[in-house]
Amino acid sequence: MGAERAVNALILTGGRSSRFGGVHKPGVSVDGTPVLTRLHAALTALPVHAIWVSGPTDGLHEDARPSVRQVFERPRFSGPLAGIAAAVSDMPADPGAVVLLLAGDVPYTSTADLSLLAETSAATGRAAGCADASGRLQYLCAAWPDTLLRDRLWLIGDPADQPVRRLWEGVEHVLVDVSAASVEDFDTAEDFRRITGLEAPRSPRAEPGYEGGAG
Repeated sequence: MGAERAVNALILTGGRSSRFGGVHKPGVSVDGTPVLTRLHAALTALPVHAIWVSGPTDGLHEDARPSVRQVFERPRFSGPLAGIAAAVSDMPADPGAVVLLLAGDVPYTSTADLSLLAETSAATGRAAGCADASGRLQYLCAAWPDTLLRDRLWLIGDPADQPVRRLWEGVEHVLVDVSAASVEDFDTAEDFRRITGLEAPRSPRAEPGYEGGAG
């Protein structure tokens, strides 16, 4: 990819993690490093021009916080498409840029795969996506030309509570072969155990004697 073509990235960290016991998934530690910090490291190794986090930054190492811009979907908990729209509206428009869209609950994202997605999108001028082992398109492991992404969001209108697949409807995209690890997210404790070999952390609310607290 030409050095003049910027690659921006956004990581979606909103949501209630209800199927994961209410524990904030991007903040969960895997091999001593929270998932969000692992994603940040994969992106900075690419490297990217700038990173947006749409949602909480829990799990992001303190040293990395100055290097990201944090936004929130409007209204809160109105879904990942609203999170994408909030981040893109905060990004300076750049017709030559590529934007990586990433879920915040993928612990083993590969820098090489991210590079391939970005390069493919830049070379073709299309959205570049990938599929999981079942052949299902992964909407949040993808790269988009900046202008195309903005055009799609404008056509959709209000993004609140709409599915991310709306972005892809009628769009001629390119499928890129990536490693299984780059698309393995976890929604449940069972998913987490299967992917990482680790036990999922429990919410304090699940502990005997928990009485809650302020805030």
